[in-house]
Order: sequence, then structure tokens, then C-alpha cells
Amino acid sequence: MAKRSGAAPWGPSSSSSEIRFVVLSRLVRLAFPPLFLSSLPKRAIGFSYPSGREGRVLGLCMLGVTGALGFLLSTSIGPAGDFVMAWLTGGTAVLMLYNSTTCRIAFLKQYCSACRLRPIIEEHESMHLNGERSEEAVWARAKTKYSYASLSLEADPNICSFCPIAKKLRND
Repeated sequence: MAKRSGAAPWGPSSSSSEIRFVVLSRLVRLAFPPLFLSSLPKRAIGFSYPSGREGRVLGLCMLGVTGALGFLLSTSIGPAGDFVMAWLTGGTAVLMLYNSTTCRIAFLKQYCSACRLRPIIEEHESMHLNGERSEEAVWARAKTKYSYASLSLEADPNICSFCPIAKKLRND
């Protein structure tokens, strides 16, 4: 697990803000089933749950729904119902609540963890976790800092053909 800390220069953040980047291994996807579904598209290379007030509200709502559905399932199928709901959505609710604190988590696909564009992926997810909701705004800001030519993406055989970073910067 890689760890980056410090204030981000691109958004509202406190100096104690910390973002941990976790590689999406099979074990992590098994522990948090919604991550398995969101990681299916090839071009989805980084993920994060909402942070701040939005993450707190969504996490609490999801935790309440998880508890209610777990109770309903436990009355029909026994204690396994609680376990199933806690596994399916409870962990995600807890992650959303955790992301609403100053310590937050973002996820990277395994094959992107060794890519030389990983710092750009981390920066992208950090911008979202620091309050930028619009994907277009994040890419607009990235295009002011990086270009397809400046990163030498055309001549790099190690960059995946479906990499969204290379595609977005090439279509500039």
C-alpha cells in the first residue's frame, strides 16, 4: 500500500489531509464487492468513494439501509442475512464514512500500480477526494499541466493501449 500525505496544491485540503492508495488485488475486491463491479471496465483505473459531507451522509444512509436489510434478511434466512448484507454493502458504507475524515482511501487497478503514469492517476483521484466533483474540470486542469508529447506517450510501449490518460491527452 502506497501512502501520500501533505496538502494538495489543487483543492481545498487541510495540511493534515492524508490519502492512501490501495492496489485492487483480488482480496480487496473480495472484501468490498462494489469495487469488483466498478473495476470491470478496462478504462476505469482509479476509484474513490465520496468524501467530506457527501461521503458522511451517503455512508450513514448506506449503513442504515445495510442494517435494515440485514435485519429483514436475518428474520427470513437467519444470522447469515446480517453477514451477507455487511459483506455486500456494509464495508462500502464504512469506507465512505472513513473517507469523510481527514484520512481517505483511493484504489488503483493492479496493472496501473507499476505504471509510470501512476502519479497522474493519484493526482486525479486526490482532486476528486479534495472536493472536485466534475470529471471535466479535473481533466481540464490536468491538460494545463501535461500533454501527450511532454509525457512521451506515443513512443512508450509500456503504456496500455486503452489507458484513459493517454487517450484524453491525445484527443487534445
